[in-house]
Amino acid sequence: MDILREVVESFIRLVKSEIHPGAVLVCADDVFEVTDVPSVVLQGPALSEDGDRRTQAMLTKRNEPDLTFEQCRHPRLYHLDFDLIVTTGKEAELLDLTEKVARFYQLHPTLTVGEHGPLAITELVPLGGLKRVNLSNLRQSSGRCRIEDCPVYDGRVTAGKLAASVKIEVERTGETP
Repeated sequence: MDILREVVESFIRLVKSEIHPGAVLVCADDVFEVTDVPSVVLQGPALSEDGDRRTQAMLTKRNEPDLTFEQCRHPRLYHLDFDLIVTTGKEAELLDLTEKVARFYQLHPTLTVGEHGPLAITELVPLGGLKRVNLSNLRQSSGRCRIEDCPVYDGRVTAGKLAASVKIEVERTGETP
């Protein structure tokens, strides 16, 4: 189960379709160079565990028609933080992309990924809220967003059969008065 990769790839596809078709992902803390403008760069994800929601309980999935079950530990939930860096050649283009990003968060409060259900997308720092070193004559703005509570499983699954019926035998061990 490569859930983390599936979530990140789904997020990139959504950003490409809604904000800019040339959006790219670079690893957190990597140095990168923008060669074409306008550009949208997602830098990350930086993971942090939602420790308050950690549990030791087991998760059981029953398949009653086949009379089987699968059981595993509840997943740990991680927040995926991305820095969003927008680079343009002109101020007007930067303002247009800034508005497009703000609209993106309003239109897409969640990211639905397969059977895992919706994961919240939260704008942590609005575009323009993060300070960046800009050593070019291009216009740049950056912000931060988060995909919340991405489940990561330990990969250990126990499978077995459900009880189809219960048979109780009572044995008499003595005389009754």
